[in-house]
Amino acid sequence: MQARVKIIVLVFLCVMAAAAVSGYFVFKVDEVTFTGNIHYDDEQMETYIFGGHAPNALLYELFGDKDKEIPFIQRYDVDVEWPNKLSVTVYEKAIIGYVSYMGCNMYFDRDGTVVESSKEYYEGVPEISGLPFSSIVLDTKLDIGNDMLYRQILEITQSFRKYELSIQKVYFDKDFEATLYMGDIIVKLGNIDDCSDRLYALKQMSDKLEGMKGTLYLSDYDGSESSVIFKKDG
Repeated sequence: MQARVKIIVLVFLCVMAAAAVSGYFVFKVDEVTFTGNIHYDDEQMETYIFGGHAPNALLYELFGDKDKEIPFIQRYDVDVEWPNKLSVTVYEKAIIGYVSYMGCNMYFDRDGTVVESSKEYYEGVPEISGLPFSSIVLDTKLDIGNDMLYRQILEITQSFRKYELSIQKVYFDKDFEATLYMGDIIVKLGNIDDCSDRLYALKQMSDKLEGMKGTLYLSDYDGSESSVIFKKDG
């Protein structure tokens, strides 16, 4: 009787093991699609969310961590398309600029709230420098002691995206006049109060400036070509 029970148990275990192995291969993911990710490519997102390539749909649905914290990512949604496909929608943080502070890059969103602290550089996001920050705290708004200037800085950084300008850095001098760094071109923008016309003009000139090196003076721009001065380096 004891031998018979052992045989039944052994057979049961073998059946369960075979079912588990079969199930693993049935639900092994062979296609993962991502939408919404810009900061990270698909392979990086797959590693962040699933820990590597070709996850198992059933194991992820039952035991996977559905709420991992990923730098620069607000949240993500994973839809399982049974048996072996995953569809991931990524919602990135709306980052428009960063400030270098105590060895870290403090990234802020369109509301001026610092949403990420990282040593990484987020491509396409300009550095803001020259402003008097006494302290910068994660999840709080930047404070420069001047509400009007603060709003103007947020507006100008959002305008870079609006006009598709590739600005790497914005420097403010003691008079709060702005200098933009755009590849090998330095742009003396001047006062940022109502500077949309100057930024639009910069957009119109950007193709002509490609491959050039020098300084573009737009602080006195009045809509005429004669008010635009460009000095080549060398």
